[in-house]
Amino acid sequence: MTVPKEKQKRTHHIDSRLTLQEYQVITSKAKATGYTASEYMRRVACSYPLKSMVDQLAVNELLQTRADLGRVGGLFKKWLVAQEGRTGTLGSRSYQEIDNIVSKIEASQERLLNIAENIIKTKGV
Repeated sequence: MTVPKEKQKRTHHIDSRLTLQEYQVITSKAKATGYTASEYMRRVACSYPLKSMVDQLAVNELLQTRADLGRVGGLFKKWLVAQEGRTGTLGSRSYQEIDNIVSKIEASQERLLNIAENIIKTKGV
């Protein structure tokens, strides 16, 4: 069954008795997905897709970290260009070592993007 495209007025009501533990499980799962308990129960009962807020937050954090790494790498590159023609070392690091660090940052950015894409594909975030 798929989610109805148009929002219909909900006029029918089903009551259900729950233990405290059942109530807590349902409300915590609903909260984790970002739905109300009522919407969560409707989606589970009707086999509508559920999206996890935890997965969405994880993807957002991964993408933010990737952006932060990009900014750090950009600063390194800008600094390296400004240092061109000067001595072959930067404190205790050589230009080659700094260039390797920038390459590692770029590789980490790619890995973070791949992880985020995999979460989106597998979880339908």
